[in-house]
Amino acid sequence: MHPLALLLKDHEGWLMRRVRDYAIERDYTRYTSTLEEAWRVSIVGLTDSISAALELSPDPWELGPDDDFVHDPVAAFGVQEAQKHRTRGITLEMFLGLMKYYRQSYLDLVADQELVPTAIRQYIRFIERVFDRIEIAFCAEWSRSNLTNTAAHELQEANRRITNEKNQFLTIFESLPIAVFLLNDRLRVNQMNQAASRLLLSKGRAGRYYSSGRAADAPFPWFGHEVGEFLAADEYERNFFATLTVDGGEHRYRVSLRWMQDISKKFTGMIVSMNDITEQWRLEQKQETGGLSE
Repeated sequence: MHPLALLLKDHEGWLMRRVRDYAIERDYTRYTSTLEEAWRVSIVGLTDSISAALELSPDPWELGPDDDFVHDPVAAFGVQEAQKHRTRGITLEMFLGLMKYYRQSYLDLVADQELVPTAIRQYIRFIERVFDRIEIAFCAEWSRSNLTNTAAHELQEANRRITNEKNQFLTIFESLPIAVFLLNDRLRVNQMNQAASRLLLSKGRAGRYYSSGRAADAPFPWFGHEVGEFLAADEYERNFFATLTVDGGEHRYRVSLRWMQDISKKFTGMIVSMNDITEQWRLEQKQETGGLSE
C-alpha cells in the first residue's frame, strides 16, 4: 500500500475530529449528522477515493477538458454524495463549502508529518487533485439537464422517508417501558416519553408531550444532588439507585444519567432514564427480612 494511503487510514479518527472541529467553528453542524459514525463514513469514503487513485497511479490526477468526471472511478464518491445530499435538502453551496474543510483537514494532516519537503509537496498536490475531481463530479451530477424534475421527485421521496423514520423512532421512544427524559442545558425537560410523562405528570398518552409544543417547559424535580455531582465530575455517564414516592407508595429506580452522543455539539442535553425495579426491590427486602427473622 502506498505510504500516503497508509498515513490516511491510520489517522481516520484524527481526520474525523479535525473536520468536525472545522464544521463546528464555521457553523456547518446545523445541517450535519450528530452521530460519530456518519462522520467516520465520510472520511472512509474520501480516504478510499484517494487510496484507489494511488493504486491506479501515484502521480497527481491532473484535470483535462474532456474528462468524464461523472463516470470517473476516482470521483465516484462525489457522485454518490451529490445524489445523497440533494435528497436531504443540502444545497450545492453548502456541500462545497463543507467539502473545502474536509480538504483542509487532509492537508493539515500531511503538513503535520515529519516528511521530506518533496514528499509533502507531492502528497499535497495529489490530495488537491483528487478533491478537485470529486468536487467537479459532484457539480456535474448536480447540474444534469433533468435535474429539476429529478430533484423534485427525489425531495418528495426523501421527505416521505424522513417522516416515516421520524415516526418510527418516535414510536420506539414512546413505547419504551423505561421512563426517559431529555433535559436541556438548564436541566429542564425538553422531551419525555409516555412512561416518563406518567411518572412526572401522573398521566400521559403516547406522544402527548411531543405534540404539545411545550419544549423545555417542565422543570426536572429529582436527583439534584446526583446531577450536581455528575456535572462537577465531568463524566459521560453515572448510574445509581433512588427511591421515590409515587402514587402514595415507595418505588425503587435504577437511574442513569448520560450525555447525548452528539459529536457535532449541536444537541448537548442530558438523558435521564429511570428503570422501575420496585417489584425486585420489595422481593429482596422480604428475603432479607425473612433471613434476619430466622
